[in-house]
Amino acid sequence: MPKTLAEITRDAAELSEPERLKLARILLELSGPEPPDLAGVEEAWETEIQGRLQNLRAGRVKGVPFEEAMSQNEVRPRS
Repeated sequence: MPKTLAEITRDAAELSEPERLKLARILLELSGPEPPDLAGVEEAWETEIQGRLQNLRAGRVKGVPFEEAMSQNEVRPRS
């Protein structure tokens, strides 16, 4: 006879934290569609990053201090 949800929950609560996290990942994988293949995305970002670094090192672009870049991108309330 299969366990009830209450029994499974009680058993899960007795697991160590790493085991509970692993169980949570397994349940999420079982409950949703397959995640998209991100290999192409990661490869595209790596290419973009390398291109930006080459442009910076070659002097084709100028860096902006972090604080300045962040202040330019602040979300401002609409008036």
